[in-house]
Amino acid sequence: MAIKTAFLVAVAAVTLSLTGCASGFKATYDYDPAHDFTGHQSWAWISKNPMTVGATNRIPNPLLEPRIMEAIEDNLAVKGFNKVDDPESADFVVAFTVGSREEIKVDTYPSMYGGYGYPRGWGGAYYGMGYGTETTVRQYQKGMLAVDIFDVAERRPMWHGVATKSITESDRKKMDETVDAAVTAVLEGFPPM
Repeated sequence: MAIKTAFLVAVAAVTLSLTGCASGFKATYDYDPAHDFTGHQSWAWISKNPMTVGATNRIPNPLLEPRIMEAIEDNLAVKGFNKVDDPESADFVVAFTVGSREEIKVDTYPSMYGGYGYPRGWGGAYYGMGYGTETTVRQYQKGMLAVDIFDVAERRPMWHGVATKSITESDRKKMDETVDAAVTAVLEGFPPM
């Protein structure tokens, strides 16, 4: 059992280090600085269905919840937390929110174009450099995963993390990898050091 646990920890550490760098997810964290995180050993889901769907313009994928749950369970196990079934007997409970929205990015850049004609002295008039702007418009899907962790004894939130990323077609095709990368990014800051 100890060898299996050590192996899982080693594999997870390598995976976390590789996916954390290349995932493209931007993560932010917030927590109660007065809260003592050192005594927490066990956790549970806040409810049977811990996922909340936030603002989105897409139909939620029903396969997403079990994927995220499994990724969170694996991540917390690697960190040494034990999952229990009863939320009341856990040190903390976990919930998460997913969402996405279409965003538009507009960039305007200065541009120059060359003059035309012949320089004076060569039999003509020269019309100098021209200036203008180029504008590019890009529409993309921005995905978000938020994880909230609540202290059971105190009945209040103790930690919040969010991971966001522009979701590509490649991300959609590799959903398990995308979910793992999002969970890894968001839980990188838990527990706070």
